[in-house]
Amino acid sequence: MLTVDLGNSRLKASRWCARGSSFERRDVWEGEVGALDGFERWLARERATIAALASVAAPARTELVRALLVTRCERLFVAPNSGLENRCRVPERLGADRLYAAAGAAALFRCSCVVLDAGTAMTVDALLVQGETAVFLGGAISPGPALAAAALASGTARLPLVEPRPGARALGRVTEDAIRAGVVVGFRGSADRLVEEVAAEAGLDDALVVLTGGAREFLLVPRPFTARHLEVVPELVERGLLAALVLAAGAPARP
Repeated sequence: MLTVDLGNSRLKASRWCARGSSFERRDVWEGEVGALDGFERWLARERATIAALASVAAPARTELVRALLVTRCERLFVAPNSGLENRCRVPERLGADRLYAAAGAAALFRCSCVVLDAGTAMTVDALLVQGETAVFLGGAISPGPALAAAALASGTARLPLVEPRPGARALGRVTEDAIRAGVVVGFRGSADRLVEEVAAEAGLDDALVVLTGGAREFLLVPRPFTARHLEVVPELVERGLLAALVLAAGAPARP
């Protein structure tokens, strides 16, 4: 089985093989969204029987990736059924990254939780699990560190573009360090506050936090929400896609 997570800036894909009653990752590819030549070579190594694609990228880019998968896979599911009950007001507008990250958390932990995906954007979402039913309740979206730094540079006359670094301190003594301080320390503060308020409004006061995304290191050195149990799952969106693919294909093994 093959899962493909096409994000705003990165393309991530994994091959999965059955091991007893579950699946394990066999091969992984990750690169820039535009690096489709490398992705095509990776796909060509071995033909996948069945694949799933989730995308938050532009339609043209999504279609290019879909077309590549069609030529290499016997069956392709685009945004397969996540298995979650979606209580957003306009369910079809929910981003695939948020939906499948929540589905991955549900499949792995089988309990209510707050799902935090730190990437180009940061999303903080509430997942309610009651028995066999998993419900996506909604959440919040804010800029990730790189996007916040880029916004400061593009929206002001004299502030330079800087690269955020995990672990930046709050007391910057030159402009570049002050920007890093605002972006990085502010990102941790935003994550902490959003987790607590999303959890409180969802009635998930004691829920664990499941962290994923390419900017997750910014929330680990030091980490916020220290009063909560934290699970870090780098491939959480793909885990959710795998669970959806197992559901769609009727495969007996668990993700």
